[in-house]
Order: sequence, then structure tokens, then C-alpha cells
Amino acid sequence: MSPAAPAPRFDPASRRAVTAALLLVSALASFESTVVSTAMPTIIGDLGGLPLYAWVFSIYLLTSTVGMPLYGRLADISGRRRLLLIAIVIFLSGAVGCALARSMVQLIAARALQGIGAAGLMPIALTIAADVYSLEQRARVQSLFSGVWGFAALVGPLLGAFLTVRFGWRSIFSINLPLGAIAFFLVATRLVESRAALPDPVDLAGAATLALGVTLLLFGVLRTPGPGATPAVRLAMLAGGAASLAAFARIEARREHPLVPPALFRRWETAAPYLAGIVLGTTVFGIDTFVPLFVQGARGGTPGAAGAVVTPLIFCWAASAAAAGRLILRFGFRPTARFGAALAVLGLAGLLAGALTNAGVAWISAACAVVGLGLGPSSLAQVLAIQQVAPEPQRGVATSLVPFFRTVGGSLGVGALGGVLTAGLAARLGSGIEAASRLLAGPRNLPPGATPVDAAIFRDAIEKSLLPVFGVLLVLSAANLFVAGRFPEADTPVRPETVAAEIA
Repeated sequence: MSPAAPAPRFDPASRRAVTAALLLVSALASFESTVVSTAMPTIIGDLGGLPLYAWVFSIYLLTSTVGMPLYGRLADISGRRRLLLIAIVIFLSGAVGCALARSMVQLIAARALQGIGAAGLMPIALTIAADVYSLEQRARVQSLFSGVWGFAALVGPLLGAFLTVRFGWRSIFSINLPLGAIAFFLVATRLVESRAALPDPVDLAGAATLALGVTLLLFGVLRTPGPGATPAVRLAMLAGGAASLAAFARIEARREHPLVPPALFRRWETAAPYLAGIVLGTTVFGIDTFVPLFVQGARGGTPGAAGAVVTPLIFCWAASAAAAGRLILRFGFRPTARFGAALAVLGLAGLLAGALTNAGVAWISAACAVVGLGLGPSSLAQVLAIQQVAPEPQRGVATSLVPFFRTVGGSLGVGALGGVLTAGLAARLGSGIEAASRLLAGPRNLPPGATPVDAAIFRDAIEKSLLPVFGVLLVLSAANLFVAGRFPEADTPVRPETVAAEIA
């Protein structure tokens, strides 16, 4: 499928131990992104600081997102092994800080540090897997990564609740220490890197402008608490972020050794997977944010039902990603990406149809499951396609940009979709938006004098305001079919029989 590959960067004899370490690293990153949610009420009860509640999640998302491209580029320059070890140490240091926190401010600072470490875990793990395995083997191995990620994301809230009840909330952070120590030991002793460090300098100006731009954009869309989070301040942040990213683009175009090579965006073969990643992030974040709101706010479901309705999406994503490797090996990147995009369109069309026809929660959950079945092939095709066409010295930064664009696209997309929802509610309810918000906590929280008729009006307003949100998601997924048609495609598909029966 491609010209002869250079000498392997890592010793193939250690692949089993290295793969185990990489899977453990991936599980840590996925688990930590979801485990905190069920423990937060207990944490608030112990530490106080309810107004800072959202920052525990927001700061982790922010630092883990901003650091991804920098880790990827440094992994290309200084070596994958060194950067992965540094990321593990920073992640575990943040976990220790979280476990020892005595105030919400300390917890938020430790979560920021933990996010800085998490920024390097998944991208570098995926990059090393690309270095260690051929495409044929990589399709199977990275399917396993997706399965581990999905499983860890699913069990995170459940395990977090169990640990909190049984051992206290600090245990959800301290459990990272023995697992992280095992991963560190395996990487340090079994991951033997043969390539010398590149002489390229680190693009500090590019790193600074990119970090500033992404930070301002994310702050502009994240629901940060406090009196300063006014529309004018948010707009100023978005404008400042856009200006900083424009400066970043100018800097990168003039650099001999840029932080993010502009060539990655000049060809459809590399730009298409990144565009698809933005849509994928918007789809996942959008469904996770607005479908529970639809079930609870518009249909009157319980909080448990609102949370459970999107669980099939994660489960089917993990399951379909595990099977997508065979599709890629048989048909190639482009048909697999198209197949995944088509399933996402079908699922989102079902979601919108269910919302329009007053379908039950089971229908909504089934539509989410179909979307999840499409996300597996889409996500795996994005990673493998980029790794196949990007030059090996740029593979680290090229790979790190896949989760980076998913997260940034998802965050900005949800912010924009939230604006659509707010505009719809304002048009229908005016000053009654606050009453509709109180309805989410149950009918008993309605304002004094409100009647069941008023409750029905509130629910109808929420439902009709969410319909355009689902419509936008459907349009984006349809546009993604075009983007998937621009994925790289090999001259000759890899035959399944060429895949080794067992990873050596």
C-alpha cells in the first residue's frame, strides 16, 4: 500500500508489554474524564465551594485540550518515550494533588495539572501504536484501544460512585497511582526507542499563540460561573481567541520548523480526517448535552432516564470501533469513513424524527445507538488515515491533532448549539426561561401559582427549541458524508488474510 517503511522506531520484541502499558494509559485517561461526575456532590459537601463546581470539569477539559498539539510536536522532536513518561508523571502528580486537596481551589489547581498530563497520554499512546505496528496490525490494535476507552468511559461513573461510598471521594484519584506506576514501569523498561532526537527547535511563539487562542475560545463557550461571564465578556474572549489563532496561522506559515505543519491542512488526505473529527466531536458533545435535556425537560423523564438514554451511544461506539478495523483492512479508509458517516446521518435523522413525532424514550435511545455504531468506523478511520499519510517525523503532532480537533470542535459546537437553544427559549418564553429551568428539577419546583398547563407550556417550549439543535446536528452529519469522500484511499485495499493471526 505504501513505500517501504523506515527502520522501526521501537524494538518489536517488546510489543506485548508496550501494548499493555499503552492500553493502561488510555484507560486512565478515559476513566478520569468521567469518574469525577458521580463524586462531585460528595466533594462539594466536604470541601464546599458550590459556585466553583463547573471549574472542576472545565479546567481539566481546557488544559488537556490545549496541551495536545504541543505534546505531539515534542514527541516528534524529543522522542515518544520521554514525553509519555513525562505525561504520566504530571498526570499522577495531579492525581495526588486532587486526593490531598483541602479546598475547592486546591482541587481545581490539581485538576488543571492532571489535565496537562492527560493531554499527552492518549495522543502519544496512539502515536506509539502507529510506530510499533504495521497498518494491518494497527487496525486491530487501535480497535482494541477504542474498546478499552469506551469501557473505561462507561464504568467510570459507576466505579466512581462505588469508590466514593466505600472508601471516600479521595479514592477516585488515588486509584490512579498503582495503575499509573505499572504503566510508567513498563514504558520505562520495555519501550526501547531507536531514533535520535531531531534538531528542530521548539516553536515557542506558535505554542503560545495557539494555547492563548484555544484557551480564549474555550473560555468563551464553557459555562464558567461568576458575574464576569456576561455575553459581552464571552464575545470579547471569542474575538480574542480568533485573533490569536490568526496570528498563530501567520507564524506557522513562516516557520521552518512549525509547531503544527501547515502542509497537514493543504491536502484533502490530511485535512479531511481533521474536519471529520470536528463534526464527530460536535455530534458526541451535542448528543451528550442536549438529548438528556430533551428527555428530562421536554418529555418529563427522570434524571436517571436522562442519563441512561445516551449510554447506548458510548457502548455502540466502542463495539463498532472494535469491528471497524476489519472494514478498513478490507475496504480502505474512505469507504469505512463513508459508512460511519452514513450511519450517523441515519441515527440523527431517527433522533429528529422521534422528537417530531413524540416517540418514546426507547426510540430516542435506539437512535443514539445507531449514531454510536457510526462513530466507531468514523473515529478509527480518522486516526489510521492520518497516521498512514503523515510523514513519520510528523506522526506525533499529526496524531495529536485528531483528539484535539474533536474536543475543540465539540466544545465550540456545543456552545453554538446552546446559543440556538437559548434563542429559541427566549423567543417562546421571554422572562419565563428561569421558570423552565426550575422545571428540570421537578414539577414541585415550579413558581408559586403555576399550573399543570404552565408546565406543559414550558415543556413544549423546551421541545420546540431543541428541534433546531437536532436539525443542525443532522445537517452537519450530512455534510460529513462529503468530507468522508475526501479521505485518503490506498491503491489496493489490504486483504484480511494478510493480517497476522496473532500479534507477535
